[in-house]
Amino acid sequence: MKKLTVLFSTILIYCCSIVSGQTADETLAELDKLTQKTDELIDKLDENIQELKLKSKQKNGIFALGGYSENDYGLLAGFKYFPNKSVKRYYEISGYAGSIEKKQTRYNIPIEVYSLNIGYFVNIQYLSSKTSAFQFYVGAGGTIGNESINDSEIQLQPLESISTNDGTIYGIYGAMEADIKFFKNLSGIVRYTHFYHPNSDIGKTKFLLGIGLIFKF
Repeated sequence: MKKLTVLFSTILIYCCSIVSGQTADETLAELDKLTQKTDELIDKLDENIQELKLKSKQKNGIFALGGYSENDYGLLAGFKYFPNKSVKRYYEISGYAGSIEKKQTRYNIPIEVYSLNIGYFVNIQYLSSKTSAFQFYVGAGGTIGNESINDSEIQLQPLESISTNDGTIYGIYGAMEADIKFFKNLSGIVRYTHFYHPNSDIGKTKFLLGIGLIFKF
């Protein structure tokens, strides 16, 4: 780029010197000044580009959030890893703990759920700002964990019983997440996560709508 700039500058000054009647020395002096200014401008532009690249680099982060989960509450915490710091895509490993209630006949069945989740998320550019001020991601992954019924909270009538099984659950999950920057290394997140456990006898679908924070490093 610099060579092309100098070439065009030389041609321009040469043409001007012919028109204005400048001497060769005067033309060379003008060329030196213009070349110096051009080099300074290009160096400044390169610095700005590098600065923007550094600002746009993605950072790994540790996050935690809590919120509403089917008539009760849930907690989600984990780690985000960007394999390429220049690309807005990341892997996530997280843990979910929730206390939910499922409607079964005339009872609300209290369930405790714990799961380990591994997923992959991508940035949706047209819903995100060009800077890191606001970013929107969607992702999906696999989940495995355990669910159990809290029998102590259920008041059964005589001769009634619950014929569901506790135990290991597995399946998939999907999520939508908004990342709102507060400070250099701290952002707020708003997230909806939906779980699907095909082998669950209690409730195949579960969700968490929550807000929290992410610390980036």
